[in-house]
Amino acid sequence: MLGVYSRRNASNALPVMWTIGELSIPHIRHNVGGSFGGVNTTEYLRMNPNGRIPTIRDNDFVLWESNAIVRYLCRRYDAENLLLPCNEQQYALADQWMDWHKTTLYPIYIDLTWAIVRTEPPLRDHALIESLQSKLESQLAILDTHLGVNGYLVGHQLSMADIPFGPLVYRYQKLNLEKKEFANIQAWFNSLKERPAFQHHVMFEFGRNPAEWYRFEREYS
Repeated sequence: MLGVYSRRNASNALPVMWTIGELSIPHIRHNVGGSFGGVNTTEYLRMNPNGRIPTIRDNDFVLWESNAIVRYLCRRYDAENLLLPCNEQQYALADQWMDWHKTTLYPIYIDLTWAIVRTEPPLRDHALIESLQSKLESQLAILDTHLGVNGYLVGHQLSMADIPFGPLVYRYQKLNLEKKEFANIQAWFNSLKERPAFQHHVMFEFGRNPAEWYRFEREYS
C-alpha cells in the first residue's frame, strides 16, 4: 500500500493528497513534520535527505517533491486518464504549468502565507505583505488569462496540471486581505469546490495566526 509521510495541513502535501483522493488510491498517511517532528530521524533521512515533506513510499520505491509525486501517481495509477493527459504534447503542457507553479507562483504565495498566518499579528510587516500580494496578483493575472481560454490549465477538463494550483488558490482566498477579482480563476475554482476529493483533502481550516495554525495542524490530522 502507498505510504505518505507528511502532516495533513502542509501546503505541499495538499496536491498529493488531492491526487490520491481523485484517483481513489489506497494509502496510509503518517504524520510527519511540523509539530509532529520525525523529519530528522535516520530512518526518514534515508528516504528524503532534505528532511522535508511530503515523501511517498510505493512498495520499495521512494519519491519526494510534491509535483514529481503528483506526476508519478498519475502515470502509475491513472489508467482511465482521469488526470493524466492523453498525449505527449498535453503532458508537456501540464508539466510546463506545474513547473511554473513551483518556480514562479508558489514561492511568492508561501512567503505571503508565512508573513501573515505564521507571524504573530504585532510582528507582521505590512509593507512586505502588500509587496508580496502585488507580486502574487501579477502572476495570478497570467493564470486568469490562460484559464479564460479552455477553463482548465490543459484542455477542457481537470488534469494533473490543475492539481498544484487548486490548494494555492483556496488558501490565498482564505487570507484576510482585500483581493483583486479574477473572474476566470473564480469560475475554475468554483468547479473544483464541487469535487468531493477537493473538499476532503484541501478545503479545511488552516488558521489565521501561529496559534491557530498549530491547533488546526493537530485537529485535522
